[in-house]
Amino acid sequence: MKIGISLKNAGPTASTSSISTLAARAEELGFDSVWVSDHIAIPAQIRSAYPAAGSFTPEETQNYWEALTVLAFVAGSTKRIELGTSVIVLPQRPPLLIAKQWATLDALSGGRAILGVGAGWMRDEFDALGFGETFDKRGVATDEAIKILRSAWTTDGPIEAHGAAYDFDPVLMWPKPARPGGLPIWIGGHGRRSIRRAAELGDGWQPMFVSVEELNGHAAYLREQLTRYGRRPEDVTLSARVLVPPPSGGSGASAEEWELVGDPDACADKLRRYAAAGVEHFLVDCPRGLSTAAMLEAYEFVAREVRPRLEAVSSR
Repeated sequence: MKIGISLKNAGPTASTSSISTLAARAEELGFDSVWVSDHIAIPAQIRSAYPAAGSFTPEETQNYWEALTVLAFVAGSTKRIELGTSVIVLPQRPPLLIAKQWATLDALSGGRAILGVGAGWMRDEFDALGFGETFDKRGVATDEAIKILRSAWTTDGPIEAHGAAYDFDPVLMWPKPARPGGLPIWIGGHGRRSIRRAAELGDGWQPMFVSVEELNGHAAYLREQLTRYGRRPEDVTLSARVLVPPPSGGSGASAEEWELVGDPDACADKLRRYAAAGVEHFLVDCPRGLSTAAMLEAYEFVAREVRPRLEAVSSR
């Protein structure tokens, strides 16, 4: 079981100091990965409905630090930890640009990059970026872009594309990623379309704040779709995002199943239930708006109190 943390590259408290402090401490504490999220331009008024638990408002999510730039910064100050996005909105960027940027990041970091992608949900942002016409075909664009990334990372000669969303004549793409076969592409989202995309094209699938019961249903559908596409369960890493507030914030009596709050034994039991459903890599997130000190408190709790209980059971 692997565990990573969110670097919280958005919100009023995001800063050079907070990002570098959390990344360095994550590596010191033995976490396996660090993650950033992505929005390029958040409209002042959001008309689109947020598809996940919680809320998404301009006030809560201001000050978004660009995802790839943050990971490049973190790559230079760390040695071991993996560097992931959860997730970038793939149809909002030209796929050849993404291929170049992420091959470069993976090569410079020694093969530590994980590209988490999604099709996006905020029509307002697509419009603001000049991709309004892409929004209604963003699923097709995402699938085509993933195939272009794979081709760019693994083909020594020219590549080309002639699809519904992307059309270009032969081009050459170097450098290649450090990882043989290209870096892993994880698919975000918990809709059935996202699960099918992960089964057909992905190396991982990561839903956000779902119960174990819901995850079991999704995992069964993922296995069904993997069979459909002639792939094996081990071909796709099952991940899950969970939430951890600082332990000084409360007892956790009314916590959701995906919240690690209160007694560390109970928190470890929660993670074990997710692991029994197939989760191999957890992304531990914090509530929005916390200070760096509060986020460190939360992540230290997971590293010092929760994870040792998981390792103690697995070693018996």
